[in-house]
Formats: sequence, C-alpha cells, structure tokens
Amino acid sequence: MAVVANAMDDRQCRNHTCLVLTGEQGKFKTTFLDLLCPPALSDYQYTGKIYPQEKDVLSLIGQNLIINIDDQLKALNKRDENELKNLITCPQVKYRMPYEKHIVERPHLASFVASVNGNDFLTDPTGSRRFLPFEVLAIDIDRAKTIPMDAVYGEAKALLKDGFRYWFNDEEIAELHRNSEAFQVYTAEMELLLRHFTFPTEAEKATKRFYMTNSEIVGYLSVYTRQQLSPKRMGEALRKVGYARECRRVNGNPVYVYAVRKIFPDQPP
Repeated sequence: MAVVANAMDDRQCRNHTCLVLTGEQGKFKTTFLDLLCPPALSDYQYTGKIYPQEKDVLSLIGQNLIINIDDQLKALNKRDENELKNLITCPQVKYRMPYEKHIVERPHLASFVASVNGNDFLTDPTGSRRFLPFEVLAIDIDRAKTIPMDAVYGEAKALLKDGFRYWFNDEEIAELHRNSEAFQVYTAEMELLLRHFTFPTEAEKATKRFYMTNSEIVGYLSVYTRQQLSPKRMGEALRKVGYARECRRVNGNPVYVYAVRKIFPDQPP
C-alpha cells in the first residue's frame, strides 16, 4: 500500500521503509522482489547497484516505481548509508534530463526494496527503522510468478481510498526495532563491551567503586584491540545493552558515568 500511496502523491514521499530480504544466496530473493512490480509497469523498475552520492540516482527515484538494490547494502560505507536513508524519505528530487536546460523538481515516485546475502547488514541501530528485514528460508518462485500483481495493486488502491493505515505507529516502530536486532552488525565497541563488562549488583553499586565514564571504558577496552574505538559508538553500545547514564558530582562538577563491573578485573591485557 505504501508503494501505491507514494506513487500517487506528487507532494511528498509516502513510503519511508525499504523492504529487505536476507538469507542464503540462490533463494530467488532478487527475482521475487522484481515480481512486485506489475508487468505493465516493468519499464518503471530498476534492479542493480545504486550510488547514493551521484546525481543519477535522483533520476531513478523520479522515474521508477520500484528500485531494487541488489546485494549492495553490506558494502555501503557510512556516508553512503546515511545518504541512502535520506533518499528513501526525501519528498522531491531535483535533476536535469539530458535534453533539458534547467534543473527541475520532480515527485519522489520510487519505493525501495533490497536483497542481501547473509543476515547481518544493519550497522546503525538508530536508523534501522528505514529497513524492514525478513530472512528468507525458501521461496516458491513458480507460484510467486502466478500472483496477479495488477489485482494486488488494485486492492491496495481500494484500501488506500478507504483510509486504511499503511504506516507504522509508535508501538509497531518499537517492535520493528526489536525484530531488527537479529540483523545488526556488532561494532567492535559492542563486542568488547559484552566480553569485558557486566552489570554490578545493587550492593556493588552502593560502594560507588563500579562507575566509569565513557572515556574510561574506551581507554580500558582499547588495550584489548588494535582498532581505534569511538566514544560515540561506545555510548550507543552502552545504551543498547541497557546501561543507564548517571550524573554524579566530582569536585563540584557534573560527570556522566555508567555503573559497570569488569568481568576479568585482574586479568592483564
């Protein structure tokens, strides 16, 4: 329904989610996603790699119904990943056709889908709501080819006309975040935090010896890896695991700390 709503609205983007199929190679993921476009609109479908930093992607968004990103999400760098999230939700796109003299603003027509070999591809827990991942165990591709997509889109249009809600509410967004955890790529900060720290007991917290700042945690864990750890990613890892940030006074100045206990306090790095 979001695909139909997006294609019928010239003012803004109505589909803020990219459907992603994950799983083993050879499971017909890309083929199934291609089948989501009705045969009559096959000229308005793009399947392949996209380059979020280049201007050509803007014309793809303005001229296609569905953009099928084929096994590329894992290979995106951080900048391209952030730009892709912006492209998924931007209300309009501006570009110049080869035969035109001026840049023209056009509606955001396309909805995004994607396939990934393997399951772990989400690197940013704060931006996972843009991706709706499902692990594919098997697809009956011959049966999928018999589904009359014209009728599917016709029903979606009828439901849209009747006011059917096609967007996620707050409760569903929270559930989406929980379900997306299985597709997260653990950062070095997260892996080291889980390996070397745990929650202190209430009695241990009362001694006030089990509190460390973000910088102290990063410094302690840095001796266990050659990678340069990021305080920002460490903060994200601490919040994701469930460590609460507390404000304490040190020499009259506010200092933010976390209640953590070292699993191997006497183990040399």
